[in-house]
Amino acid sequence: MKDQIRLLRDCFHNEIPAVVFQGNDSCAGEILEAAKEIYQKHGCSEEFLYDWQMLINEVKAYQQESPEQVQLPKLTHTEAELIREEMKQKGIVY
Repeated sequence: MKDQIRLLRDCFHNEIPAVVFQGNDSCAGEILEAAKEIYQKHGCSEEFLYDWQMLINEVKAYQQESPEQVQLPKLTHTEAELIREEMKQKGIVY
């Protein structure tokens, strides 16, 4: 499996947007499965798809071994306030 920390560090240092799904995110497995289908549809190599499946398997194993840790992701109170303020500034508050 790819060195995930190195990939994230490279993104950070090169100012490349990155998305992180934690194993305790109850939606992570489903999101990763959907992404695999999209990658497959767009012609990613068998090696890439194999590596991706290893990541999916790791997330699912973690979730089965630690069900008490699995939950829907949340924002902290401060994060939610900052985002709400940005939404207000952009005129998209519901």
